[in-house]
Amino acid sequence: MKPLQHIACLAALASAACSSERSASLSLAPLPFAMEIPAGVAQRLSTGPIEGPFANQVREAGALASTAVYYAPQEQGNKVIFMTAYWFPAEKFDVLQSPDQPPLFGAEVLRQDGKVLSVAGPLDAIFAPDTPDGQNLTALYGVIFLPATYRSSE
Repeated sequence: MKPLQHIACLAALASAACSSERSASLSLAPLPFAMEIPAGVAQRLSTGPIEGPFANQVREAGALASTAVYYAPQEQGNKVIFMTAYWFPAEKFDVLQSPDQPPLFGAEVLRQDGKVLSVAGPLDAIFAPDTPDGQNLTALYGVIFLPATYRSSE
């Protein structure tokens, strides 16, 4: 299967997993958004502040808010950062974009009222795809960059 077909197939499977009958909401506070995610994965996710030296970079870049989304594995182990979400004034976000580098503050997911919601997700598999944790994250990979995944919580 070609890589693009593989991605499209994963996105379709993830979208099916996120039907209204089997979805849950995860608040991204202090961002004014919540994510609609597969209900079976919701209990494994939590949010918290971005910490360490990178938190200073986020503030200095002009983010209005940011949050980290953590995944707690089914098997023993520490929770891991699955993704980070940022809420920027559009003009500040646009200045930060460089065509020669990966986006430091994620990819734009949606733009509204002069602000940008951006998401930075994993660049590689965190868990083996054939494990329960790998399957959970595969379901999430397919939806985190879709605007329909996010709803305003204001």
